[in-house]
Amino acid sequence: MFSVLIVEDDLNQSDIIKELLSGKYPGWDIRTAKNAGEAEKILKSFKVGLFLLDIELSKEETEPDGIDFGRKIREIPGYKHIPVIFITGMSDKVLKALQEIHCASYLVKPFLPEQLIEAVEYATETEAEVTEELLLKDSNGVYQRVAPDSILYLESNGKNIIIHTEVYIITIANYSVTKIQQMLPDYFIRCHRKYIINGRKIISYDKSTQFIHIGKSSIPVGRKHKDELEGFLKL
Repeated sequence: MFSVLIVEDDLNQSDIIKELLSGKYPGWDIRTAKNAGEAEKILKSFKVGLFLLDIELSKEETEPDGIDFGRKIREIPGYKHIPVIFITGMSDKVLKALQEIHCASYLVKPFLPEQLIEAVEYATETEAEVTEELLLKDSNGVYQRVAPDSILYLESNGKNIIIHTEVYIITIANYSVTKIQQMLPDYFIRCHRKYIINGRKIISYDKSTQFIHIGKSSIPVGRKHKDELEGFLKL
């Protein structure tokens, strides 16, 4: 399921944007936050595929604005290339946002519904997908580079995460399932409390037995994660 985070201190504006996007994209998971602090808490448990950030998040100069939060986003593993759309009532700040954060698009208030949809479609459809290799420390303390596209699935095993790729298996330590998912592209789906799967590697899904087939492996689908998986598969 594609996910969006709207960070906007004007709750009325935030509700309008969410309503417009929900109407156009009913299958999307859309969350809202009124400031950078709330947004950071959401990011700890929610993998975002698109950000809509108001540049003027607070009237207080000591509080972080949208550009400050944009900088933080770019420092998070897995979010360097996630599209960002800035929203502002002051067009003179757009150039700074474009230069520093490399945003996909921007909207100047007041904007029309069709301008919002056009910006979102541009960000999600034409943004070049760049998949960076992950630098992970294995259980022997050796750093390994892993290309996300080579991963079939990841399995939690006690305090370790076992990464099953098309060629080899790597065991990494001191990573939670939530933390490792945040580092992965948005086509990786949590299908079970112990498993994250590469949605692009799914061969079949048996709804009757609730097992996903990837490579030569059968992965169980947990009841808690069934709806998310079936939403991703558009079932």
